[in-house]
Amino acid sequence: MRGARGWVALVVAVAAVVAWRALPRAAEVVEPAVVVVQPVLERGERRAAVVEESQRPEDPWTKKNKQAIGLLGEGELERAVALFRECVAAVPGEAVFRSNLAEALARLARVEYELVATRARAIELLEEALQLAPEREDLAALLAKWIATAEVEGEFWVDRSAHFRLSYDGDRDELLGSGYDLVLKTLEDAYAEFAALFGVRPAEGGSPRIEVVLLERSEFDALTGLGHWAGGAYDGRIRVPVTDLEQERRGLVRVLRHELVHAFVREKGGRAVPGWLNEGLAEWLEEPAGASRERAVERARKSAGAGPMRSLDELGGSLAALGGVDEIRAAYAQSIALVSWIEHWYGERVLFEMVGGCREGVGVGASFLARTRVDLGQALRDLGQDLENQGK
Repeated sequence: MRGARGWVALVVAVAAVVAWRALPRAAEVVEPAVVVVQPVLERGERRAAVVEESQRPEDPWTKKNKQAIGLLGEGELERAVALFRECVAAVPGEAVFRSNLAEALARLARVEYELVATRARAIELLEEALQLAPEREDLAALLAKWIATAEVEGEFWVDRSAHFRLSYDGDRDELLGSGYDLVLKTLEDAYAEFAALFGVRPAEGGSPRIEVVLLERSEFDALTGLGHWAGGAYDGRIRVPVTDLEQERRGLVRVLRHELVHAFVREKGGRAVPGWLNEGLAEWLEEPAGASRERAVERARKSAGAGPMRSLDELGGSLAALGGVDEIRAAYAQSIALVSWIEHWYGERVLFEMVGGCREGVGVGASFLARTRVDLGQALRDLGQDLENQGK
């Protein structure tokens, strides 16, 4: 132990794809391809990376493979892994058995990683999966990130509040006192505010605390691949670079609030919430209601009105994919401008209902239409006309 204020953190995952934003704003990290669920195969099936096996009569191991597939679909990961292991041990040359065991191990590893205390086991499970399926580039990338993160954050100190687990370098004196108090108080205050708005509580009901990591700028850049322009990142965990706490206090509060919004969006809407709504809400809510938020909206409107408007389809995915920094900044500006426009004319509740609809498979356009009887595309066109009039 390096001090009485915390215990050793194990490993923290890092996503590969990020959404860029200009300083001092925060950059959302979008979930990478490594979380895509691979198909689990019946005996005799094939996928591109698997050599076709000869058809064999159904035997006990084929039946166990089918049974394990069923368990995997039900979320019984430990039992599925155990059965797939038996199949591989009995018929080690069967590519389908090896592929299915690798996928089951990978799914179990991700669950163990989320539990924090079992992250060492998660790495072991993922290593085993990669040995079985060395062609799985997604698993190799995820394993490399987990290991790289462990090297940076493996001995960080940990503090906890009701809803957050904060880790940081305990050798940094400026974070030991008022620093961690500022971070946790900011987050807890924002948690209560956002819980009322979104109608969800992502760190309650048996769910783990939301992880927050404070990093040196060089550590943050190395782990996320972001540059000096990024104020933070979210990949299921909030990561923030802190260089000079006293000088960065106000910006740090905005970044923490922004990234916490992404956690609430994930909890309420899942992974299908379009980029413009996700980032627009985070931009809009990073400032508390009042004059500061109004000024932020006005700045965004001026920026959005200075260039062409993008379609909702263009803004539906990661805003980082839209080009260079200027294009991305413009996309963020349009996103907050649209969110604030919807809030002004149709009420804030429709925004959160649009997010919630995504988890139920209802598109944001359908949710908006059902609540307002207005086409979402028309709302965007109305915003564009208003910005054009504003510029005249």
